[in-house]
Amino acid sequence: MFSEKVKQILALLETSSADIARISDCDKSHISRMVSGARKPKVNGAAAWRLVSGIYLAADEKGRTDKLREIIRCESDCSADEIKTHLMKWLYDGEEADAAKPLSPVNKTPYRAFGEKLGAAMELTGLSNIRMGKLLNIDPSYISRFRSGLRSPKANPKMMSDICVTLTECATSHGKLSALARLTGAEIGVNTDRESVSEAVYEWLYSDEITDDTPLVQGLIDQIGSFSADIIKPPLTFEEAADEDIISEDISTYYGLAGLQRAVIRFLGNVFRRGEKELYLYSDQNMNWMVSDPVFRVKWASLMTLCVTNGTKISIIHNINRDLSEMAAAIKSWLPLYPSGMIKSYYCKLRAGERFSTTLFLCPGYACISGSNGAGTENEKGMYRFDTDSSQLTAYKNTYDELLNHSGELARTYLTDYIEGTDGYDDLPLSVISYTLSLATMPEDTLLSILDRSGKDIAEITRITELHKKLSCLAGHHALDGSLHEFAPLPADEELFGGRVIADIPGCSLSYTPKEYADHIRNIISFLENYTNYRFFIVPEAPFEEISIIVSERSVAVTRRKAPYVTILFEHPDLCRAFSAYTERIGEQYKQDKLTVRHRLEQYL
Repeated sequence: MFSEKVKQILALLETSSADIARISDCDKSHISRMVSGARKPKVNGAAAWRLVSGIYLAADEKGRTDKLREIIRCESDCSADEIKTHLMKWLYDGEEADAAKPLSPVNKTPYRAFGEKLGAAMELTGLSNIRMGKLLNIDPSYISRFRSGLRSPKANPKMMSDICVTLTECATSHGKLSALARLTGAEIGVNTDRESVSEAVYEWLYSDEITDDTPLVQGLIDQIGSFSADIIKPPLTFEEAADEDIISEDISTYYGLAGLQRAVIRFLGNVFRRGEKELYLYSDQNMNWMVSDPVFRVKWASLMTLCVTNGTKISIIHNINRDLSEMAAAIKSWLPLYPSGMIKSYYCKLRAGERFSTTLFLCPGYACISGSNGAGTENEKGMYRFDTDSSQLTAYKNTYDELLNHSGELARTYLTDYIEGTDGYDDLPLSVISYTLSLATMPEDTLLSILDRSGKDIAEITRITELHKKLSCLAGHHALDGSLHEFAPLPADEELFGGRVIADIPGCSLSYTPKEYADHIRNIISFLENYTNYRFFIVPEAPFEEISIIVSERSVAVTRRKAPYVTILFEHPDLCRAFSAYTERIGEQYKQDKLTVRHRLEQYL
């Protein structure tokens, strides 16, 4: 009878033993033996609860929880645990079943995740988030995000080391150095001096973490989040950055690293002075010419900023051929200029050669710096032409255009609505990570209620409501035909009733009233009930402050919700995969069944 009931419920739920095995994290053969009748696990045993949990989660995943309740004759207001308990009784023909209980992963290593380990070490040494933040000279919210698994310090190697040293010092001052060593799993009798324990803590905290691109993703988002309203401000004045003797030169050839630097100052200085409107940049040579001399680097940054603020549009083809970190470095070096909206960033799909390096800095109305040198000889023996003849400039532009034909956009900047960057998602899975509930799921009446006290003029209100319609349509489309996953924290009562929960409205910093928030929550619950492919992930806190991220397999849109308002759209496949992996990791950590999520959301109604 047991195996027949298992077969019956799998058929009615349109799921398979393979699905149950995947969801319940157990061997497929174990489930197959239960289905075939070769094995009947003991009622209330670990194997039975694993099967019951797998069936329940399969029903939840396929949007058939109501069907499951109907089969086992469970009341509609039952919780997830109550449904599992009913299911256990139904499978075993009424045999007494204990209340459902959470199952621990098989052979789980204690404190396996970095956040769990850090939390255990901080509890042992008596460190709070606030105290740890002060000792590390960082905001306590970062420590909280580390412990919750939303962030990783791997983007900052110095911080990784400082965390270990701080834990070791605090353990020493509390007489718990040996206890900290034991927590890391160090063998009895090994050295327990500070240096040895600090090394053991480092190995314990970081060695078991899965190698991924999370630090790269977090580093990019952090830099976008760190833009300030006056970001387009040159470190030096024009006179300080561009020596008059250099920009007035009239020579056609420069040699070596120093020569290229001098040519670049002459080039950019005159682009700014002449008010030129276009620059086309490409170089696949070693970046030492730009970064090795900090004095030149500041002059270069100042002149680039001056050109951009003077109305010069810049197209740059990045040389990206090795790994994702190289791509991130290329993006981050130019990010401070992105809020200007004057940067177009590309990556060339053709692989660079290893015999020669090429540099091409072109201003079509003025001049071009060009060089083709043996790889490795650029600094000492490199030769760079400085051409101003119009026919030569035309030839250089043709060369650049040919490269551009083999390039894809690396990063695109939007200074208006990020909806412009979401075209072409089709039916791809879509994930939205935000610090608050998204505008896409906000009811129209709620939006109008919030805007009514915004002080915005009619034109701006119309723009925002039109954006809302587009986003709502996009959300509904994906929830119906693709998949839509949202990640957001839920506020504490003191935040909500204190008017500190910000709504996701572009260009505004307006808070929900408790009623408005309840109406938005009610609409999210409606999404959960009506769309099988919609999931809402409740995270303990926002991974990033006032930043919203839309992730698909084809593009990633990172949007600032504070001045300067800007969206950076990334479309490189490797970068999209890195962001997708990041969202999947958070999803695995905080996924809950829809019924449990709904019950948590209903607390705000």
